[in-house]
Amino acid sequence: MAETRDANKLNGIEACRGVAATVVVLYHAARHLDHAYGVPSLMSVFQFGHAGVDLFFVISGFIILYVHYEDVGCPERLGRYVRRRVTRILPTYWVALALTIILGLAGHQPLPQVFQVILSAILLPSHNEPLLGVAWTLQYEIVFYAVFCLLVFSRRAGLVVLPLWLAWIMLANVTGDDGGGIPPSLYKMYNIEFYFGMGVAYSLRKYTVPSPRIALFTGIALFGMAALAENVKFIDGYAAISRIIYGFPSALIILGAAESDRQKLITVPKVLKILGAASYSIYLFQFIFIGITWKIWLFTGLDKNLPSFASFPLLATAGVAGGVAMSRMVEYPLMGFVRNLRERRC
Repeated sequence: MAETRDANKLNGIEACRGVAATVVVLYHAARHLDHAYGVPSLMSVFQFGHAGVDLFFVISGFIILYVHYEDVGCPERLGRYVRRRVTRILPTYWVALALTIILGLAGHQPLPQVFQVILSAILLPSHNEPLLGVAWTLQYEIVFYAVFCLLVFSRRAGLVVLPLWLAWIMLANVTGDDGGGIPPSLYKMYNIEFYFGMGVAYSLRKYTVPSPRIALFTGIALFGMAALAENVKFIDGYAAISRIIYGFPSALIILGAAESDRQKLITVPKVLKILGAASYSIYLFQFIFIGITWKIWLFTGLDKNLPSFASFPLLATAGVAGGVAMSRMVEYPLMGFVRNLRERRC
């Protein structure tokens, strides 16, 4: 979910990222109020929102192969690939992690142990939950980036390892194997969504897709059907099979959006471009701004005079708007500074 800013100017992909980040915030805001008050009506509407992560993972698989397609089999480009991935993810994440720890201490939470901070900071596969809760997805991203490194270093090695990894993922989830103590980010079904994304990227690199808007609207319809099925408890949206139930429609959405954009068949509203550009910060900082807004809501006493769900629009708006602000004030300036610092040293 932390990708290049423009994905080669495919604004349709940017829009998808913005939508994915927003539905995740809606889900977390609804879950927060359900935990605080017991508001099942909100969760019955926004329960599916966690599937924004599925869309994010498919987008990530798409962008990495689409943007770095020419790097495959070029080991001299490996250093640049790694630097761009590291500078894209870690600096902004470290700011979000630091703020999370500071606000936790301000809220009288215990000081985390040093090893917890280190494990959270480096994002390596682990059974320990990161101090910044949403960062579990970044552990999956790091694994995927590492596997893709092999493809950059050696096309042959990558084309051997990628099918083997896919086979392991499928086998582990079909048999119900818990990995034998192996961290879940190495073998859980979320990883299959990177393959969906790479499949879309390869298709668009090789072919022109006819009637892409049909693919786009079909994907949206299938994703909506899956969301409705989860909301009415017909499917378990957290089950392994749901990574396919949500992942395949996400792939159709990305295929249709990207190709429609390339053929200039769609116009992306400015608000979705803004949300897409800020999607990483929206995702990382959402809990911080939801939490701050919640504290203000309680401090003012509005919770005593208004219905339990009345704060939902404020919490959701704060999560999104706060992320947009942090993307402009922290994410892109910090990423630019880090990248320019290295260039000056070279």
